[in-house]
Amino acid sequence: MNAAPIRANTVSEVEGVSTKAVDSLLTLRFLLTFDDGPHANTGKVLRQLARNPVQQDAKAIFFVQTRHPRGGGSADGRSMLAIEHAEGHVLGLHTGTPRGHLSHTGMSLTDLDRSLRDGKEDLDRITGRPTLLVRPPYWLFNSSTLDRYGRHRLHMVLSDVKAFDGVNWGIHLLRRWSFRSQLASLRPRFLREGLPVVNHSIPVVVTFHDTNAFTADHLGDYLTLLVEEADRLGLPLHRKPFLDNPHEILEAGLRRAMPHSPTDQHTATRPEAQ
Repeated sequence: MNAAPIRANTVSEVEGVSTKAVDSLLTLRFLLTFDDGPHANTGKVLRQLARNPVQQDAKAIFFVQTRHPRGGGSADGRSMLAIEHAEGHVLGLHTGTPRGHLSHTGMSLTDLDRSLRDGKEDLDRITGRPTLLVRPPYWLFNSSTLDRYGRHRLHMVLSDVKAFDGVNWGIHLLRRWSFRSQLASLRPRFLREGLPVVNHSIPVVVTFHDTNAFTADHLGDYLTLLVEEADRLGLPLHRKPFLDNPHEILEAGLRRAMPHSPTDQHTATRPEAQ
């Protein structure tokens, strides 16, 4: 892994990079996130985060469905959420409705408020602390939903790099190319110091789905590919490329969250979850 500072010969092909950025000592760390669980596959994901070829005991944010009857709405699902929390992972809200994966932009504000309130209460009971992070289903949001998140003291986190293993269940065939393409697109922002810094490193948010059986069975391969492709592109990785401290993970999530009051309406460009 490339843990050295960025130097001019590494980034000479990138136009407009300042000397300050080129000589930066900042490193990159991946902030792993998972959507749509808890699920029967989640246990496999937890085991591979704990033991994988790259870094032992990596931690993640799990954006979860707290009341889906096959997820957090079941006894097994609630037990899995408690295990995730006990193992040092951070729980964020995905949905808080029994019907599961409903787009927040398609809900009335009354229903959205109820979903956010219920979901937060569900998670707060498990963690014993306020839930602060949210990721909307299908990655769809607008100024109204952002406003409601703010009213519930939730901060929306999207992603820099996606495995595209939600709707597109076969995309794993192109996973190396996909990671390389997305990291290459991110690289100019990293070099220009265009991303927030947490503890001298820049957190790059990566999204998977613990509901995807292939992901659950091959997560170690995905983590290896991320590191290999970052190294191929000359991105300087921290000696521990995956964030592994829940306090730093929460801080990184908050720093990467979108402001609650954008001037324009936004929607995700591609649905990312079932």
